[in-house]
Amino acid sequence: MQNLKLLKAIVERQNRLRGRGGGDEGQTVFEYLGIIVIIVLIIGAIVGSGLAAAIANAISQALADITAN
Repeated sequence: MQNLKLLKAIVERQNRLRGRGGGDEGQTVFEYLGIIVIIVLIIGAIVGSGLAAAIANAISQALADITAN
């Protein structure tokens, strides 16, 4: 009898908790949007600081070294 009451309480709690999880639809879209915004800000900071030319030169040099061998 005690086990039946415990089982009933557990099932009722699971049913209540299951109803709370339905509000996360569309959450992934906002997470991806946040990641895209952060990437755009980082790229903007790199371009704005003049670091982009140094990175491009380093990549060009590395490619030249690879293709020379």
